[in-house]
Amino acid sequence: AINLDKEPEALEALEDSKASVKMGFGKARDGKVCPVNAQSEYAYRLGIDDDLKFRTNQKTYQEICFEQVGLEFKKEDYDFSPGEENLNLANTALKERGFDPFKRNKRVIGLNTGSGNRFAGKKLSPGQYKTLAEKLHAKLNADIFLLGGEDEKERNAWIQKNAAMPIVNTGSHSIQVFSGIVKACDLVVTGDTTAMHIAIAMKVPVLAYFASTCASEIELYGRGRKMVSQIICAPCYKKICPIDEKCMADMDLDELTEKAAQTLKDYAIRVS
Repeated sequence: AINLDKEPEALEALEDSKASVKMGFGKARDGKVCPVNAQSEYAYRLGIDDDLKFRTNQKTYQEICFEQVGLEFKKEDYDFSPGEENLNLANTALKERGFDPFKRNKRVIGLNTGSGNRFAGKKLSPGQYKTLAEKLHAKLNADIFLLGGEDEKERNAWIQKNAAMPIVNTGSHSIQVFSGIVKACDLVVTGDTTAMHIAIAMKVPVLAYFASTCASEIELYGRGRKMVSQIICAPCYKKICPIDEKCMADMDLDELTEKAAQTLKDYAIRVS
C-alpha cells in the first residue's frame, strides 16, 4: 500500500495511469455526454439512435459492456448466490404455504406477475395470468407458483382465489429469499423484470416475453426462450402507453403455453 499523502510521485503516476485508461462516458466541453473511448461509441449510439437500439442491434447488455472495456464477452455468467440461510428460509416459506420442495412430484412453473412501474407493456393482466396458469397446469400437469413482491400482493391473491386449481402464492420476501423460491422452480415465465434476471442468475430456465423493451439485449445463456410482441409500436420504452398496452392484451397465451412446454423439454434441470 502507498500513502499518497507522503508519496507525491506515486500520486502523479497514479493520475497518469488513470488518464491512460479512461473509458465509458463523460462530458464534452459543451457539457453534453459523450463517449470517452472508441469502444464506448456503440453503447453511446444506442442511447440516441432508436433505429439502432430498437431494430438493428443484436448485442446483449453483456456484450456491450465487455466491449466498452476492450474485452470479448465469453458467456461469463451472473455471479450471485442467496446463501444457504436464505435458501433454507425460502424452503420454510414454501412449506408454510403447503408446498414441500423435498417431496415434489411435479414440475414447478413460476409465474412472475409484476414488473415495476418504470415502463408500460411488461406484464399481463391478472385475468391473463389466471388463464395462463390454468393452461400450464392442464397441459403440463405442473404446480404453479405466483411470484412477486409487495406490489403484487393484491393481484396474486386474486389469481390464487379465482384459478380453477390450487396455486401456491409464494408471498413477498427479500431478494435473497425470493431467489431461493425462484430456485425451486423448473421454469420461470416472466416479462423483462428483476425476477427474470434472478432466474437467469439462479440458472433456472426462463420463458421471457417482451414488448416495450428490447429482447435482443437480454442474454439467456442458452437456458431459455424469448417471445417478442410483433405490434408495430414495440419496443417503445414508454412509461405510459397511449393505446392501453395492446401489446400485452394481444399476447397469445396458447403460444406462451406451447413455448413453456418446449422450454421445459429442452432445458430441463430436474427429473420429475
